[in-house]
Amino acid sequence: MGPPRGVVPAVLPVERVVARTEAVAVYLNCFWVYPAGFEFEVFAVAKDEGSELDPFSFDHTYAAERSGEIPPEKLRLGFEFADGSKVTNTGGRFDWDWEDTDRPSHPIMSGSRGQGGEGSWSWAFWVWPLPPAGELTFVCEWPAAEIPLTRLELDAAPLTEAASRAQKLFATD
Repeated sequence: MGPPRGVVPAVLPVERVVARTEAVAVYLNCFWVYPAGFEFEVFAVAKDEGSELDPFSFDHTYAAERSGEIPPEKLRLGFEFADGSKVTNTGGRFDWDWEDTDRPSHPIMSGSRGQGGEGSWSWAFWVWPLPPAGELTFVCEWPAAEIPLTRLELDAAPLTEAASRAQKLFATD
């Protein structure tokens, strides 16, 4: 569901502009890496501080639930792992049977915290599990801001290495 309590994550900077138009830019800041998964933070900035785009508004989620379609105003984000599995901020995060297992059978991604206004927004997301070795592809798309499907190729090895640097604060039995 989210990062483990009592663990200090390793920080892995990414610091990459993923997409940019004359009006907006999307920036992938960093990963906070834990033994079981990672958080990442994305920034979206509009040239006009009066922009009303609001890429992370909960209204977009509610509209998608009602209509079955993702609104063009929603900034769509995700990862494709080397094994072909995918995770996005547009899918359900609770789409596994809690009665049968306490762990999903596929990767999950859920929003963990964010802020925004005046043409600048940031949001952090939790992704479980850590990706397998190989290529890790970050994708974004924001139709209302005229950002087409954009891919950023990354290597998963630094995440695995960073996970080994995460520190548990308390001893476990």
